[in-house]
Amino acid sequence: MRSSLFLNPVENVPPTEDIAVVSSLLHGLYTSDKERAREQRLSAPIQFAGRTDLERDSREIYDAWAAALGAADVTLRVLSGLHAHIVLFMAMARPGQRVLLLPIAAGGHLAGRAIQERLGLEVIEMVVDEERMCVDMAATLELCAEQQPDFVFVDRSEGLVFEDFSPLAEVARECSVFDGSQYLTNILAGDHPNPFGWGYDLLVASVHKNFPGPQKALIASVRDDRQWRSILSGISTYVSNFHVASTYAAGLTLARTDWLASYSRRMLDVAVALEVALEESGVPVVRRSVGLPPTHHLWIRERDRESAFTFYENLEACRIMTNYRTLPYGLGHGLRLGVSAAVRLGLEEADVPELAELITAVRREGATPVLERQARAFSRDIWQRALSSQAPVYPPNSSYGLA
Repeated sequence: MRSSLFLNPVENVPPTEDIAVVSSLLHGLYTSDKERAREQRLSAPIQFAGRTDLERDSREIYDAWAAALGAADVTLRVLSGLHAHIVLFMAMARPGQRVLLLPIAAGGHLAGRAIQERLGLEVIEMVVDEERMCVDMAATLELCAEQQPDFVFVDRSEGLVFEDFSPLAEVARECSVFDGSQYLTNILAGDHPNPFGWGYDLLVASVHKNFPGPQKALIASVRDDRQWRSILSGISTYVSNFHVASTYAAGLTLARTDWLASYSRRMLDVAVALEVALEESGVPVVRRSVGLPPTHHLWIRERDRESAFTFYENLEACRIMTNYRTLPYGLGHGLRLGVSAAVRLGLEEADVPELAELITAVRREGATPVLERQARAFSRDIWQRALSSQAPVYPPNSSYGLA
């Protein structure tokens, strides 16, 4: 693995030395994230002994996340981004209700529509402006006036810029939801707008993509009201074990405030620099729009399916890991890149010319033995930086939770 460079936006691969150390005794325990008085415990249908400290700590971690996001409350019971989608809509929606969804053609999640329809919701999709690579907001608002949705769900897994979805925050009868999985670190650092500031009611996000945490997800609410309490009740029904060890790890990672701010800025700067360098080298990158905050994503557009997949295979042979896929906005087949994992390890703007040269050479010449050696040496150097870094990470060999 340490001769591989992960350049896709949905994985964040830390060295072992950069993983929050959590007591092994926490793994597999059933616990609650609710602090209860004795009378409440007495009336509960089931209780597990010896979990009071875990319940208190979970609540403190939730409060820390709420404060960081400007939310009234947060839960980390959910286990992944799609798990958050499923559980959230099971908890708050009824079959037959209508949800406005971001389509795949505009960067929406590949599984979004299937999940909503399986839960019995009627899906209407935002209108796509392929030429400008965004949602046609005027046409979408007209659609909402004709068919008012009960829910708005911006589930954006693709995008070169942080698009402004603020006009849709208030059109739902019941609730508006924004998925921040691809932007979470940037939102925390203030480099991307906070959807709560736009008027969204709920924020969902995984904490192992753009944010360098464990396999886990969160749901945050801007209000601690009856609807939120009803959602929490539903989540408690649908999630029995919320993997408390990962909750601790997410809290520890969030506490690295200064490092996260630096990481956010470096992610965005490296992505923009790499896009420019690849274009200057003749690689057909899709240039992002100016005037909106950039993301850490990059798209390379190829002439057909075969050439895109061959390029993807050749990069893989050189241990440069990307995504082959159909690009949004009718752009056809190509490659999706993201720099979150590489920047976490230590990729810097100064490395961009060499990386762009490698990618360009592989596209032009294929996976030659010389390029394979060069690419693996480049990747090993990036990993070595992470392993030899003197920057504070976590207290070495510390144990959190049960002693």
